[in-house]
Amino acid sequence: MAHHWGRILAGTALSLSVLAAATACDADTGRPAAAPTTPGHAPPPLAEVKVDLGLPEGYAPVSVEFADAWHGYALFVRCGTLCDARLFHTADGGRTWRPREHPRPEAKNHQLYSGGGHVVVLLAEPHSWYVSRDAGASWQPRPYDARGRTPVEYHSANGTYYLDCPESGGRCAVRDWTAGTGWRRDVPAELAAARSLTNGRDGRIWLSGVDGGRIVTAVGSAGGGFTRLPVPDQPGRAVWNARVVTSADGRDIWLVAGQEQADAAAAPARLAPARLAPARLAPARLAPVGLVASARKGTGLPLLWRFEAGAWVPYPIRGIEEKANWPYSVAPAGGGLLVLAGPELTGYLDGGAYSPAPGAPRLDWVGQLPDGTLFGRDNRPGVTYLSPGTGPARTWSTVEVSA
Repeated sequence: MAHHWGRILAGTALSLSVLAAATACDADTGRPAAAPTTPGHAPPPLAEVKVDLGLPEGYAPVSVEFADAWHGYALFVRCGTLCDARLFHTADGGRTWRPREHPRPEAKNHQLYSGGGHVVVLLAEPHSWYVSRDAGASWQPRPYDARGRTPVEYHSANGTYYLDCPESGGRCAVRDWTAGTGWRRDVPAELAAARSLTNGRDGRIWLSGVDGGRIVTAVGSAGGGFTRLPVPDQPGRAVWNARVVTSADGRDIWLVAGQEQADAAAAPARLAPARLAPARLAPARLAPVGLVASARKGTGLPLLWRFEAGAWVPYPIRGIEEKANWPYSVAPAGGGLLVLAGPELTGYLDGGAYSPAPGAPRLDWVGQLPDGTLFGRDNRPGVTYLSPGTGPARTWSTVEVSA
């Protein structure tokens, strides 16, 4: 069996050649390589990791997704009449990648989504969805629906509960992905505008949305009621979407609202490339209403509130000049901070005040993984940035996976 060799670069001075632990043709029949440090802790940071998978000519990365600081997946395709897919898995933060058998490698369109724990979801359009709960060691098919229905496991990355809203309008329902399709709780009529659900770290559920230009939020539980929370006004443009985000330790709870374009009639929106959308979002025709737009629509800086003493407190962003109609993204960094990524900057928001993040790469998009690791992208295919930790005491690693 011919091995394909990758290269890992640790820091800026040390260069090592290592086995990429991947072959282009053989599926991995064993378990992923064990992580090199204590389980349950983030792998030690490396300034740069580059791995060449040794695939035949013509393959290119479609998606590289991480479930936490350890585990990730990479999907490569080569397209002719149909697209042939190759799937890889890492269990050590991107240092080594092993092939996983793709359940349907030939299809017109391939997509990859990492879920919670060891859940991973594949789309082989127009044939079927495929779901694995053991990091790709085995697969179960799920029906494909051109109208955009996704498997329940697709929602697992965001926690136990998710919001299911009918395409034709009407009231949304709270669902539990672990309980199958039969379990549902209707959203109260007074919260019909809610289009976003956030699983709190303490078991609470947060609902948010926009109704006639006004932000609607509530907190409660799936088995009980919801308490509506008023949102104080702050200077800014009209809002068109709203969502709640929480830090990994649950201490920081933020409300993030997207503003309308500064001059929608005169300036076209600048869209982030489709591959830069958050990992949790399905392709445009498959995503819940409004989610892809919130990730890709360039509407400038968001409006922010923090949950303090049972109420939302406004935190206007200051110390940065907004580039109107460009996409910005924010994610909880822990320690009372948000990380902000936007045109030509990556930094922290502390009480709304912006300051550059020392050593951080320039990101086009940033998000938070379930274990608190920050996960970022720029415009280079196959390149991912990871930063485990909390607060500003972080080291960023670059993981680049190529064919």
